[in-house]
Amino acid sequence: MMKIIVSNLAEGEHKYEFKETVEYLELIDLKAKDGINVYVTLDKSDMQIHAIIKVSSVLIFPCDRCTDDFEFALDTEFDVVFKYSKSDVELKSTDNDNIFFISPETNNIDLKQVVRENILISLPMRHVPEETDGICSFCKKDINEILRIEIKQELNPVWNKLLNKN
Repeated sequence: MMKIIVSNLAEGEHKYEFKETVEYLELIDLKAKDGINVYVTLDKSDMQIHAIIKVSSVLIFPCDRCTDDFEFALDTEFDVVFKYSKSDVELKSTDNDNIFFISPETNNIDLKQVVRENILISLPMRHVPEETDGICSFCKKDINEILRIEIKQELNPVWNKLLNKN
C-alpha cells in the first residue's frame, strides 16, 4: 500500500520505496515484468508536503507492427504538493492535478491514484520498439517488410465506376 503516515512526520526530507503490482494500481491492461517500483521523496514543512515521485518498471507490450511482445522501460518522475488548509472550499478543490489541499489533521496520504494517473499519461500511444536505419531493434526485421500490405483479393466490379473517375 502506498499510504504514508504524515501526522507524526518530522519536518524535513523523508524517503520511501514501494514495489507494487499492476493489479494493485488498477492497471489491468498492462503487463509488468517484475512489478512497478515507486520511489518517493517527501519534503515536509509547516505549510505543505512536497513529494517527488519516481516510477520505474519494465512493461511488456505487443508490438503494433508485428504483434510480438517487447519490453518497454518506463521511467517517469513527477511532483505533487499537499498543502495544508482549513478552508472547506480549498479542501474540495480539484482544479490542479499536482496540488492537493489536505487538512492539518490529516493522518496519512495515499499516493495510489496519483501514481496510477501519472503512469497512464507516461505510456506511449504507439507500442513499437525503437528502430535504427529502418530495422526494428527488437525483432531485427525491416520495418518496410513488416508494413508491406499486399492486396490479393479482387475488387468487386461495382466499385470500378468510382475507381475510374478522376
